[in-house]
Amino acid sequence: MRRGRVDRTLIVAGLATIALGTLLLLDRLGSIDLRFEYAAPAVLAAIGVVLITAGLS
Repeated sequence: MRRGRVDRTLIVAGLATIALGTLLLLDRLGSIDLRFEYAAPAVLAAIGVVLITAGLS
């Protein structure tokens, strides 16, 4: 088995997807009240973190 370098961009993108999915699930279950005013900045921040990570690697 060949071990290569860890791709940070994919890890960060995966974690951002899991975090946003968790927020949407909690909203759907009624645990939190997620409105567009809160969701839009969270989505943009996740995209920004992925882009910054891609630029660093």
